[in-house]
Amino acid sequence: MRLPRHILTRSFLVVILTLALYATGAVVYGWQGIRARMEGIPPLFLAGVALLSLANYGMRFWRWEFFLRRLSARIPTGSSLAIYFSAYVMVITPGKVGEVFKAGILKDRYDISLAVGLPVILAERIYDFLGVLILATGGILFWPGSLSGLTTGLVAAALLPALLLLLRNDRLRRLLLEKLGRSPVLARKGIALEVALENFGSLLQPGAGAGILLLSVFSWLCEGVGFLMVCRGLGLELDPGEAVFIYAAGTIVGSLSFLPGGLGGTEATIIWLLGILGAAGTAAASAAILIRVFTLWLAVLLGFAVFIPTRKLLLGARRQDDDPVVTSR
Repeated sequence: MRLPRHILTRSFLVVILTLALYATGAVVYGWQGIRARMEGIPPLFLAGVALLSLANYGMRFWRWEFFLRRLSARIPTGSSLAIYFSAYVMVITPGKVGEVFKAGILKDRYDISLAVGLPVILAERIYDFLGVLILATGGILFWPGSLSGLTTGLVAAALLPALLLLLRNDRLRRLLLEKLGRSPVLARKGIALEVALENFGSLLQPGAGAGILLLSVFSWLCEGVGFLMVCRGLGLELDPGEAVFIYAAGTIVGSLSFLPGGLGGTEATIIWLLGILGAAGTAAASAAILIRVFTLWLAVLLGFAVFIPTRKLLLGARRQDDDPVVTSR
């Protein structure tokens, strides 16, 4: 499998756009003030934020492994780690669509069908969204400011996973399959599509789903606590509930924007909500930039750190010993 050139090109453009965006923010809010704020944060605070983000990634990797094994697709742990974390290079693609790269590698290297890989990736996104939404909903209870401007977004966020979860219903999946099957292209892949929908439904079943949802909430709570540490390090006296709400709301807005990595939408929401609580512009901008460095960009760097030494394993020709431990459906 080859890594599409347009993905690499767009990723590079996103990095350039990010630098331009942050540079613009530095001009608007005052670079000297932002730098002074950042330099005043104790290094141990930043180390703690990084560790909390790594904990988030670790819990989500465990979820990835659980999903694969639930669908009888087990591969060597080292290879699974390489595939999962290399895909973090793709988090800066619009809507994270580049993460289908994982499904492509599973297909090419381990003969695990797309009817398994794609439902796993879709389930990951749904549980992530639900986890962040639960944190935002709980954080509202501690929010002292106005929610005007966020109401529509939060309602839309609540409806999206609710609609997707309806796919657990066998009859609804059947109706969807019949409708999609009218397409000449999809009709030729009807069996694979049906298996994919069945696999997707099995990942959303209440039994395993409750535990996975709880894991997703805790994984994203780690980054919410990391945001609290960033704010405290900058001298912003936020309550934990307020900090978690701001971070979760910013993440939701960024996700709904479908911009690469939520770029711009997440930062603007964080700055705006901190402003409602009376934070100075330099402090709010510093908090937004720092938490994104330790959540979004740390993930991208980790992705490159794993992808570069393992790219031959991931993208090279399939070998005989690449067979999965357990053949998937």
